Amino acid sequence: MSGNGMTGEHGFQESNVLISKDLFFNSIDALRPEYRVFGPVRDNNQAVFKEISSSADLFMDYSTTMLSPGKLLIYKPKEDILTFIKDKSLSLSIEEVMPETEKQVIVGIHPCDINAILYLDRTFLGDVIDPYYKARRGNSILIGLNCMQVSENCFCSSVGTGPHLHAQSGFDIVLTDLGEDYLAEIKSKEGFEILHLKGKEAGPNEWSLKSEKEKALLKSFNKIIDMRGLEDLLMKNLNHPVWATTADERCLSCSNCVMVCPTCFCYNIVDEMSMDLMEIRRFRQLDACQDLRFTEVHGGNFRRSRASRLRQFVMHNLNYTSQYGVTKTVGCGRCINWCPTKIDLTEMAKEVQRSHPY
Repeated sequence: MSGNGMTGEHGFQESNVLISKDLFFNSIDALRPEYRVFGPVRDNNQAVFKEISSSADLFMDYSTTMLSPGKLLIYKPKEDILTFIKDKSLSLSIEEVMPETEKQVIVGIHPCDINAILYLDRTFLGDVIDPYYKARRGNSILIGLNCMQVSENCFCSSVGTGPHLHAQSGFDIVLTDLGEDYLAEIKSKEGFEILHLKGKEAGPNEWSLKSEKEKALLKSFNKIIDMRGLEDLLMKNLNHPVWATTADERCLSCSNCVMVCPTCFCYNIVDEMSMDLMEIRRFRQLDACQDLRFTEVHGGNFRRSRASRLRQFVMHNLNYTSQYGVTKTVGCGRCINWCPTKIDLTEMAKEVQRSHPY
């Protein structure tokens, strides 16, 4: 897994260097013969994580993307698992689709999305190991980029996942833009070895500038939510009118919120048969708790109402810390950005809080 070269392991010691942007991008270009390199690029009016042919393609000043790099490049939205093939004698062979082993470097990952990958690690590298996720995660170098701006619907500061990265492991390098240079905090042996970043050691001035940038960003958030006691409060208000009112008046059950959420991990297994009935392709693809069919089981559907499905999404993101010991949402605001009717889970939570002040 990326970042498994922990501090002191195999003689590696974390290093912090000030490196010119030109030198950093030259180092990225030097990786391409051996690694596939992905990063944010301009696509019309959006930023999208794509494979790059040159560091000149990188759009490092982006604010956000529709899909997070973790759910696009590590936990893929759709991937083949098995094929069932009949030959002319009608004998059946089953072929397993093996996990990918290509090495990749993902550049420019914002702190919320690094934290989202760390959350997905808990799901797919926990008690039960997912071989497809494990293979891509182990072959991925993650290079974070501390935010330089706060988007309208970001609330990462409320859940401790941004605007600067404070996690200490699980990734390889994190960059802070200091103008003509990057402050590069190298967190893993892999990150140190592949980039060979040779700059001057970061000193008090660089750390002070980094701190000032973070403080300025923390003052610029439009969206803030008080998380204290929220988990218990929501659990005690399963029948609060905000769920039914919002669901009836605005929710379309379109599942946009789930699809763009960087930490939603549910998937469905689908079998697809060829027209000649000789081959079946089995694949998994993202599934969504907002779909009416999601909770269909033998004997009925235990989440038939739209209100119950909307409540599930909001409470899973703002509640359930007992699942992994951390809040699921990373405060990226994508579910708000891409909701056709602009449903805001933070405003729903605040309505419950206003009804039941501490």
